[in-house]
Parts: sequence; structure tokens; C-alpha cells
Amino acid sequence: MQYQIVPVGSIWQDGMVAVPKKAVSDYIKLASEYQLKALLLILANNGPCDGKFVAKSLGCTEADANDFLEFWVEEGVLSCDGAVNAAPVSETAVVQPKPVEVKTVEVKEAIPVPTLNPSDIVAMCRENKELTELIQHAQEVFGRTISHVEQELVINMATYYGLPSDVILVILQYYKTEKSKGRAIGTGYIGSMAKKWSEEGIVTLEAADEKLRMLESSDRLWSEIVAVSGIKHRNPTVKQREMISRWSEDFDIQMISIACDIMKENTDKPTLKYVDSVLKNWKKKGIFTPEAVAEEEKEFHAKKEQKSKSAIDETYDIDEINRRAMLNDDYDI
Repeated sequence: MQYQIVPVGSIWQDGMVAVPKKAVSDYIKLASEYQLKALLLILANNGPCDGKFVAKSLGCTEADANDFLEFWVEEGVLSCDGAVNAAPVSETAVVQPKPVEVKTVEVKEAIPVPTLNPSDIVAMCRENKELTELIQHAQEVFGRTISHVEQELVINMATYYGLPSDVILVILQYYKTEKSKGRAIGTGYIGSMAKKWSEEGIVTLEAADEKLRMLESSDRLWSEIVAVSGIKHRNPTVKQREMISRWSEDFDIQMISIACDIMKENTDKPTLKYVDSVLKNWKKKGIFTPEAVAEEEKEFHAKKEQKSKSAIDETYDIDEINRRAMLNDDYDI
């Protein structure tokens, strides 16, 4: 099907707005939805306007509006208070695109995760076609234009953590699915997830699928732990997932439930750190069954009773010594 503008009708009654052709050809894929809307408002206003006007028109905060406009200032499309940035080098002037450097784990330990502003992202996409395609595929996964924060996350997963595009899209699909379930999962969690996968060498679709199956299994285990522990229902963090996965390697849900019962008997507020301590202690002692827990409890009470009895006997001996001393039976004065 082909579409074209209808040259008549009420839409034309207020006149036309001239839009630079390169704003479409160069930025339709790179600029966000709201950055493009902000530019259209500036063009339609046919003169200077401020962030407050754009914020009111778009229904966003003034800070966000200024951020959208600053993108165009940095690109040399708009000026701010009379100051004009130099226009970026056009795509045709780039003789040889530089490949995106994929940093190793050693580099990541020394260099923090980069903070990318909109112009950084545009420049990187200009120099690397794969990043442009990755952003496009990410938007297809979400079914919408992704935000600047999400663009930054996607770029860093590729260039900083060194994950392949297909693995990144698997993570993004997981992110979208979890959000659709109403789970409070944010870009920070996905960033931690990308870091973990990078460290574990998850660089193939097969490995990514296996990792997702493990996540589904940990979700089921988490739901059971929430039920038996009494902790407030919430989504597990990356570290909590690692903790309960470690539990499941040595203990079944029955043993974890027993540990939770012990925790509830000894603490006022439910805490998984206490459960973790109990399970670590059992593993160290080689206790892996309910029968072994009962036997250890029996031995503990027996030792406690014996210790108490010894303390009583010792008290009797001291009392006897004191009595004799008072009667002077054994000592000469």
C-alpha cells in the first residue's frame, strides 16, 4: 500500500511548516519521539521559544523539555541564547567508520560504565551501522520509540559489556515480558543482568536461552520462599537470585522451609540473611535432611541440659566450700 498527503482539508487552514529534509533523513531513526516533537514545535512557532512552552505543549517537565531541545543545540540545529554549536560532520565526510571498541572485563574493572548524552549516541550510531540496527531492533522489541535511558543501556550492553546483538535482544525481550507482568523491574536491574551475563560469558543464543530457563526456575523458587518466609512480596534482586540459586544447589524447598521456620522463631522481622546463615551452617555440618536437622536439635538440647547441670553442680560445690569456711571446719584461724 502507498500513502500520500491529501492536499485539501482543514489541516491546511493554519498554513504550512517547513521541515529540513535532513531532519527526516538523518534523525528519524536516531532522535527520540519527543526530541522530534520538540523540533516540530520550534519550527511551527516560527521564532524563538523556551523550554516552558515546549513542556506545556508536550505535557512534560521543563527539565525534560530542555533536555530534548539541548539535543538539537548540540547537533547544531538550534541555538541557545544566541550561541550556536558547530554542525557535526556529515555522514558523507566520514571516510572510514571506526569500529566500536568492545572492552574486556579487565578494562571494565578500571573504567565505570559510560554516561552517554544524546549526541554521543548519535555520533556512535553514525560511525557504526550495527549500533543503528541494534537500536532499531530494540524499538521493534518494545513496539515503540525507546527513551534516551534505554538507548544508553542498549549501547552500553554492546560496547561496554561486549554482548552480541542477538543476546541483547533476548535480554530486552525478557525486560519487556517482566514489565508486562507488572513486575517492578527497571533499567538498573537489566544493566546488572547484562554485567552478570558478560562476566559469565553468555554470548550465544543457546546459552542465553539456558540462562532464561534458570531465571524462570528461580522465579518459581522465589515465589515459594516468599510464601514460607513471610517476607514482603517483591521481585528478587540479582544478588538475591544468586543467593537462592545457591540454596537450591544443596537444599530442597522442605529444608529451606525449615530454615525459614527457625528464622521466624528467632527474629521479629523476617530476613533472608538469617535463613542464609542457617543454610550455610547446615552445609558446613553436612546437614541436608529434616532427620539430620532433628538429630542436631536433639544433640543441641542434650548438650545445653548437660551444661546447665554442670553449672548447677559447680554452684553446689561453691556453696559447700562457703558453708565449710563459715563453720571453720577445714581451716584454722
